[in-house]
Amino acid sequence: MPKRGGGRRDDGRNWKRYENDHFEHDDRGHSNNTRRVSFKPGTNKGKNKFRTWNDPKLLLDDDIDMSGGPMHGQGQGRKGAFRGRGGKRIISPAAGGPRGGPKKKFIAGLLPWYQIVIPYGAKHEKDVILKALLGYISPEIFIPHYYKVNGNSSIFYVDDVKIAEKLFYADRKIVMSDGFKLVVIVRNAAPTVTIDAEMKEKMKTAMVKRYNAATKALDLTKFHADPELQDIFCALFRPMIMLAVIDIIAEHIPDLEALNLNDNKLHGMEHLKILSTKFKLLKILYLGDNRIPSIASLEPLKSLQLVELYLKGNPLVNRFNDHDTYISDVRKRFPKLMRLDGVDLPPAIGFDVAETATLPPRQQSFLVDPAGQDLVREFLTQYFAIYDSDTRQPLLEAYHEHATMSMAANYLSHDNNRYSPSSRLTSYISSSRNIIKVSERESRRRYLKTGRLQVVSFLSELPKTKHDLMGFAVDLLVFTPTMIVLSMNGLFKETATSGNPNRSFHRTFVIVPNAGGGFCVINDMLFITNPVEEQEEKAFSTGVPPAAPAPSPAAAPPAPVADDPQKLMLNMLGQQTGMNEHWSINCLQETGWDFQRALFIFNQLQSEGKIPPEAFVK
Repeated sequence: MPKRGGGRRDDGRNWKRYENDHFEHDDRGHSNNTRRVSFKPGTNKGKNKFRTWNDPKLLLDDDIDMSGGPMHGQGQGRKGAFRGRGGKRIISPAAGGPRGGPKKKFIAGLLPWYQIVIPYGAKHEKDVILKALLGYISPEIFIPHYYKVNGNSSIFYVDDVKIAEKLFYADRKIVMSDGFKLVVIVRNAAPTVTIDAEMKEKMKTAMVKRYNAATKALDLTKFHADPELQDIFCALFRPMIMLAVIDIIAEHIPDLEALNLNDNKLHGMEHLKILSTKFKLLKILYLGDNRIPSIASLEPLKSLQLVELYLKGNPLVNRFNDHDTYISDVRKRFPKLMRLDGVDLPPAIGFDVAETATLPPRQQSFLVDPAGQDLVREFLTQYFAIYDSDTRQPLLEAYHEHATMSMAANYLSHDNNRYSPSSRLTSYISSSRNIIKVSERESRRRYLKTGRLQVVSFLSELPKTKHDLMGFAVDLLVFTPTMIVLSMNGLFKETATSGNPNRSFHRTFVIVPNAGGGFCVINDMLFITNPVEEQEEKAFSTGVPPAAPAPSPAAAPPAPVADDPQKLMLNMLGQQTGMNEHWSINCLQETGWDFQRALFIFNQLQSEGKIPPEAFVK
């Protein structure tokens, strides 16, 4: 009797290659001989001792067992049992026997394709095997891609994880006509492909039928399932295949305007960055029913000037709980988008400036009407002369009875000196109405100053200042008889603070007529922060602003703008009517300096032809 394990020579010549014969053992055999496998230590010392399968690129060329354990059907006796020492029968855990663990479990792979191997499938006709599988998983159906016989095994591919899972659990559950159970092996693997001239010709033939010349649109929906491509693997989720398709399109349809890539198992988008350079006129792109994981995956496509995009059916859509947020995030990458997922979008808020348009030249100040230039200069001189004086109480006459005023202060994001004593904005932060930080409604109400007494009292508590009037950038945004909007930014110095620090500010005044026929500030918004380096260098370097005209001995001292509204009304009446100063003064005097009444009377007399031509001579 030969010794255990001896008497048999196994030099590898009795084993066929795995690709040609997946299983040497046939369930029809009833031999009592068992193959013994010895795992000796130190036999796996190569560099690839451990391999990981996290990279989908590796999976494109390698197979992964779906059971999470040893490849079922290999190294096991019939029904998963083998005998140990003493002839005791042991049931492996994978077999799910009474003493074993749980049955084998399907694990979804990273690739959208699965290889189905039927050992000894060559003994049955293709239709017989497919009918048996379809009958078992009914009512589900599947398309067996690239079916072929390799050695004594049948191999085909499916592109649906749900179908792959059902086929996985069909293993050894189907009894064939000869009484033996059908073995079904499922691997996460994609077919191999070589892109040659013959394959490119077949792709061209398939694309010709899918192109609409009238609309310049190409429909590549589920391209791998095209009848022209039945015998070759042409899945567009493979970057090398997608790039080959793009090259063919660019060569024959360079003016493509619409491209449909729905239902192609697309995942990564990085290689599609080339679309913006290949197709300058591409405006419509469909990417529905793919596997795009997140909105960030669309970054490589943001150079496309898309007006319509379809993303429904991708995991990225389900990541958004709010549809408006979804639209907003997509539009951040495609600002010209007008249609998303088949629904027209509301007009985007923004400025659609032509790419060839040139911006107006930069200027320090903007006046919507040059006629307001003298008014702006006079207002700034008089207002800030009082604001920078020892007392700010005279500003009471410059504000409307129901005026509102708010002040906000904050540090610049790149202000590295914010902790130095001179850069601290403590005097302003405590009263800042920054609504980004002040969210509580009562606090927002408390920081809003209402009424001229509250406004001037608050302004009087702020540090004493001296403004650099000659460094102001001023915008006269609105200039009408009923409203003036004046915005400015510049620099001021704190005169009573240690170190006399400079501050940067932005201020907006809304000025309206008051009950006495004059004009006053009804809304005042002030923002204060520390200046940037460029502002510090130019501070108070543009000269001293001209002083207000000295009053005559008999005249009263200069009054705020609200005490001298007549010149403002005079300028605006002349602008509205075209009359010269003399006739404008007469019109206002006769109506008691009531601007609206003066304008009404002018229009009435002008319609009756009672105003002489000399009234318009300037």
